[in-house]
Amino acid sequence: MRKISIFSSLALGVALIMAATVSYAQNLATSLENRDIDRYRAQKERMEQGDVDLLWVGDSITHFWETNGKAVWDKYYGARKAMNFAISGDRTGHVLWRIANSPMDKISPKMTVVMIGTNNIGHKKPNSDEMHSTPAETVEGIQMIVSQLKEKYPETKILLLEVFPRDQRPDGKFRKAVNEINAGLEAIYADGKVENVQLYSINDLLLAKDGELTKEIMPDSLHPSQAGYEIWAKAIEPMIADALGDSPVDCQPAPVQADWWSKRFEEKNEILKKGDVDILMIGDSITHGWEGAGAEQWQKYYGDKKAVNLGHGGDQTQHVLWRLENYDFSSIHPKAAVLLIGVNNTWGRDREPKNIALGQRRIVEKLRATFPEMKIFVLRIFPCTNREGQQELIDSINELTPYYMRDFDNVEVLDIGKVFLNKDGVLTKEIMPDLLHPNAVGYESWGAAMYFKLEEATK
Repeated sequence: MRKISIFSSLALGVALIMAATVSYAQNLATSLENRDIDRYRAQKERMEQGDVDLLWVGDSITHFWETNGKAVWDKYYGARKAMNFAISGDRTGHVLWRIANSPMDKISPKMTVVMIGTNNIGHKKPNSDEMHSTPAETVEGIQMIVSQLKEKYPETKILLLEVFPRDQRPDGKFRKAVNEINAGLEAIYADGKVENVQLYSINDLLLAKDGELTKEIMPDSLHPSQAGYEIWAKAIEPMIADALGDSPVDCQPAPVQADWWSKRFEEKNEILKKGDVDILMIGDSITHGWEGAGAEQWQKYYGDKKAVNLGHGGDQTQHVLWRLENYDFSSIHPKAAVLLIGVNNTWGRDREPKNIALGQRRIVEKLRATFPEMKIFVLRIFPCTNREGQQELIDSINELTPYYMRDFDNVEVLDIGKVFLNKDGVLTKEIMPDLLHPNAVGYESWGAAMYFKLEEATK
């Protein structure tokens, strides 16, 4: 029998200790974990079929679009070639394994929505009471998933959601761990640091004002209810619409085919060419009316403000988009813009609120691209009750508008519609004679409501 010296035994012992240390120190969040179960096999079969525009990657929170969120999924994604590539209980290592062992080359998604990481801190290490992964390790796992997806789909937009809040109270152990994960993600991905990756948080929308996670939104303090999935869908709908290239009529730039409209466009364009403009007032006949019923109030509030009235009677979102594409803005550097548009989109046709809100968003995108430093105030559509059912449609658009603007910097959504209502909350002809356009009293209320906002923006 071969003899082993004391020195050899010592070396062997050190090697074993070192191996054990390496194994223990390994980041489990970046280690592939087998997920060969029935749901995974069904996902492989679906992927083999191709034709996926919208890929969802995650754990039970995403998986449960098929249960708690099914009605919302059908409403938003049922006709959109969407695939749910999520499995309940998954950690980052499981997702990495599924990416490595799935026919990812069979699909070419236009957008991938990723939300993963909560089970890394919610589960424990084998035979241990420690978290399966620390927040920092979890961030590494998420980063590896994003890198793998970028490698497989270089042109695909990745919408990376910050991990949803856990625990009912803000001081809960898991809530704090989630906050650490999200802070780590922000350090890597915030402000477009990584090309084609948008880090986005909707956590403030899921929480009550005091930071509590309510049973109405997350009954088990982890998985959204149907109401929670509705919030999620509304919040990311504009990004998905952009990525998928949605282009309803409300978003297709078009002029109004009328001589008076073309003449007004040219008159305003000549003013813009002269330069020296601080405020752009953009909209339809309600904004146009600053030159009619609101003329005196315009002088009071904007006469010394270098403001230009870009309101056109009858305009819808698509008409404003055309004007913004065709004005000569080369001589101006405005400090603020006020946008009020959308009421005319609700007339005469069966129009979807989400498409009108998307039209508003496309206008804001154009303004931000043209004037990156300009403050933009988006006004919710004013009350209008001169047609049956119109106010209900306006309310639906106004509910969506903040969701469609919340990922933009330097954009603020304002709701000043209540200034046109009487003490009983009713729109009357004393303020809007035709229940659509303000009179002088209405324009006075509008000017006063915006005064301090514009003063601050134009300093």
